[in-house]
Amino acid sequence: MIVTSQLPDLVDLFDSLSPPEQNVGLGRFCARPVLACPACSIGKDVDGCPALLVATDNAAPGPVHPIVLESFRVMHMVSCRVHEGADSENERTLSIVQCTTRDRVTQEYFLRALYPIIASLPARPHREDVARSVDRLLELFRQMLSAPRRAVSGLWAELFVISEASSPEVMLRSWRSIPEEKFDFSMSSDRVDVKSSAGTRIHHFSLDQLRPVPPLQSVVVSLLVERAEGGASAIELVDAIRSRVHESGLLLRLDQVVAETIGQDWRSLSDIRFAVDVARASLRIISAREIPSVAVPIPPELSSVHFKVDLTAIAVGPSSQIPTGSTLFTALPAT
Repeated sequence: MIVTSQLPDLVDLFDSLSPPEQNVGLGRFCARPVLACPACSIGKDVDGCPALLVATDNAAPGPVHPIVLESFRVMHMVSCRVHEGADSENERTLSIVQCTTRDRVTQEYFLRALYPIIASLPARPHREDVARSVDRLLELFRQMLSAPRRAVSGLWAELFVISEASSPEVMLRSWRSIPEEKFDFSMSSDRVDVKSSAGTRIHHFSLDQLRPVPPLQSVVVSLLVERAEGGASAIELVDAIRSRVHESGLLLRLDQVVAETIGQDWRSLSDIRFAVDVARASLRIISAREIPSVAVPIPPELSSVHFKVDLTAIAVGPSSQIPTGSTLFTALPAT
């Protein structure tokens, strides 16, 4: 497995390339190798579009069919002319994973999403290896057409907690599968919910989040978010997490949860920024049992009980009364 911290900045690598001066059919690229992965190169075609070029074992049995989506395509056994230096051009038969739009934001999204794809490939990949690895990338681009399922500020807060965690790997393994789950992080009988707000520490809760049925135990991570031009974007938090996590499967999961959460609002991941110093200074971890709630048990006629709680008085000073001996709770950021 490739260690992702060994991978170069793929956006910078792409920007260092000039497009080929002329086109001779499909598959002419200027390219540079990804040094941590000998089989992979980042290429730029005559239209200035990025591509991942993969040298595969073309003797592998069975056909692997091309895939074409809006702004994205995957092809195998393509005869390419690859220019890799001042006087170096050669013909190669490659698998190509390509972004087909000139839109800069989409190109950067594509290049950043290639990190876990490259990290998941063996040193000498087969075409089937490439096909399996890009399945998740295809799903990311499909999710870009779906409706957003959470606000950008809420996703930013979750990414901030993961990026600041003592073990981002534990946080990623326990991260929710779908945005509608009751808790943001779950492991064994432990639950964590991240709550963010602007200005005042008033958060929305469900009764189930504050009074889960034993043996479940939960804590709330509360923080304030403040829009700031000089702050960090969600994309930059994703990059910060990638710099600390070396497991390709977890990086794929990171991209997948982000895409499922934000859907059509994916452009805002780069545009909207929040102050890191405000979030870090305001972050508190509070046992759910310390937070006021409606009395339980509730009448059997009631269900789906939701309410707001002002945590200002509770979130004074360092975190306390957090259950010990929990892998998940121990992985949370220090306060």
